[in-house]
Amino acid sequence: MRILHVETINQVGHTYALGLERRGHSSLFFEPSLRGGTAPMPLKLAYMPGRMLHMSRGVALESRAHCDITHIHWASYGVLGLASRVPYVVHCHGLDVHYRAQHPLFRAILTPILRRAAAVLVITPDLLPAARSIRTDTLFVPAAIDTERFAPCPSAPARPWTIFLFARLDPHKGAPTAVTALERFKARHPDARVLLIDYGPLSADYQRRFADRFEFTPKMPPNRIRELIWQADVVVGQFFLGALGLSELQAMSCAKPVIVNYRYPDAYPAPPPILDAQTPEEIEAHLERLYHDRAMAQALGERARRWVLAHHHVDVLAKRLEAIYKAAV
Repeated sequence: MRILHVETINQVGHTYALGLERRGHSSLFFEPSLRGGTAPMPLKLAYMPGRMLHMSRGVALESRAHCDITHIHWASYGVLGLASRVPYVVHCHGLDVHYRAQHPLFRAILTPILRRAAAVLVITPDLLPAARSIRTDTLFVPAAIDTERFAPCPSAPARPWTIFLFARLDPHKGAPTAVTALERFKARHPDARVLLIDYGPLSADYQRRFADRFEFTPKMPPNRIRELIWQADVVVGQFFLGALGLSELQAMSCAKPVIVNYRYPDAYPAPPPILDAQTPEEIEAHLERLYHDRAMAQALGERARRWVLAHHHVDVLAKRLEAIYKAAV
């Protein structure tokens, strides 16, 4: 089978393709132009003709001459599916459906896109209610993790005990909750290293306030993020959505213990081996346990790695996608 991935989100389609190709399928990719996507409205409108011209190239690929099915990542790009001459699958990733399904204008746009799709998928379980308000048979199909790349570090160089906040510095990721806990922990354990990514609307404020206590690293391309994970003894994730994102899953795949707010234990056949927290006090308590019990931290990381292999390995999810594609075609 030939799959066209309309891909803009974290190279998710490229990772799926690794497993699909091992099952005998071929993949091609179309990247919609994002030029002017975050610009003010007048400039955004000026870029629109060029973006529409570029989108027409994607439509041209959606034919039997090039592919058997289209897998569209990001719901609003489902407009390409409406013009497609092959079945299409829409995969929702977050803001494309979470809030827009509740907005009358966006809902009017999303409704024909999702209802005409051969299948509708969501990348995290928190998106199911919004998507199912339009398409009741929406499925949860999570991101595949390249577990060969995101593997345990082969060596452990000497360094301070390190906490890595692997989340955008944004209220919508729960950064204030995490940073409050990290500030308190660092005050009690000045020997610990706290690593943050210089990324998000709160970054400048946090650098001003914590430059003498926290270490800030520039945002890295996806092919280098493993370097940051490998430096950590524990990874702290997000505390707002309640679901596991790529950041937490990549850290777990590297056998790192992860502290995160998780509210969907029934989404998987077995709940993930993470340390759940909702408040700064709960985050602090988990950090203290991991800091003082290194053997427990290592065991938790190893369990996390095994869980990711069972539920997020590219071959596991390629098999699920293959069944969805075959039903659609």
